[in-house]
Amino acid sequence: MVRKGKNRFLHHYLMVRGGRDVTLSAAEILKAKKNLEGIIHCTPLTYSKTLSQVSGAEIYLKWESLQKTRSFKPRGAYNKICSLTPEERSRGVITASSGNHALAVAFVAKIMGIKATVVVPEKAPKVKVERCRAFGAEVVLKGANYDESLIYCKKLVSKTGAIYIPAFGDYKVIAGQGTIGCEILEEIPDVDTIIVPIGGGGLISGIALWAKTVKPEIRVVGAQSNAACTMYECFKAKKIVDVHVSPTIADGLAGGIIQMTLDLVLKYVDEIVLAEEKELKSAIFWVLRNERQVVEGSGVVGPAAILQGNIRFKRGEKVVVVISGGNLDMELLNLPE
Repeated sequence: MVRKGKNRFLHHYLMVRGGRDVTLSAAEILKAKKNLEGIIHCTPLTYSKTLSQVSGAEIYLKWESLQKTRSFKPRGAYNKICSLTPEERSRGVITASSGNHALAVAFVAKIMGIKATVVVPEKAPKVKVERCRAFGAEVVLKGANYDESLIYCKKLVSKTGAIYIPAFGDYKVIAGQGTIGCEILEEIPDVDTIIVPIGGGGLISGIALWAKTVKPEIRVVGAQSNAACTMYECFKAKKIVDVHVSPTIADGLAGGIIQMTLDLVLKYVDEIVLAEEKELKSAIFWVLRNERQVVEGSGVVGPAAILQGNIRFKRGEKVVVVISGGNLDMELLNLPE
């Protein structure tokens, strides 16, 4: 573990408006941090000697793969669901997800005693589907990908009246994910760069908003697979564009995006880099061998981009890489479970 430092900026906040009566701010991230006390883990942040040697920077890894449900998603899911009224909770919650958000909603619903339905793609990783069911959620396998699952989920919302819990397009969800930024800056106040996997943009938006509030000069870098690079292309174009998504083991990064998260990414993220899809399996093995941790395809894009030389660092630069999930489907790697 690295040292802890007192955050001198806890009372500073930056306001972002989006939607009719909704706001996102660093103050909301602080509220989410309070809500999550005793619910989620403050995950380990460890020095990586091997990545540091490869990159020439001082690399630390933030292990959200060791979070409850083995991904960062319970942070946002709990912060959103705990904001619902008693009447809304009585109607149950529903979501669409490629897996990790569904698992988080199932977990939160169980501890709060709420009925949950999750719609996941028909080829979602088995480990995620089985764990959703273990938490007591009703699992609906529908669609070839996240976008098709979402379409069906919205039909069920209209039919059942259940409350939809977005995977990333909600400020309560984003504020919950932003608590990772609080933990990073508390432990390494002088961090220079934070590298975050980026799919729909909720995780990096929350982290970046907090980081830029506390330390405006900090660099925030998003990482994607070149097979699932929707946000990368939209970031370059500065608008939403159609992007073909190829088959990818980074399934958590393969969904579409919305204007709200694109606007936040354009405002707070400095750059987005791509990791080669064909090298992601090798990167998973590399992390397993050198860090002794199991990481899924979506979570390994940061280390993969570093190993592939796709991010430039100054000598001795302090860098934190967020490892977003560890729900690896062993069948993808032809390994025994």
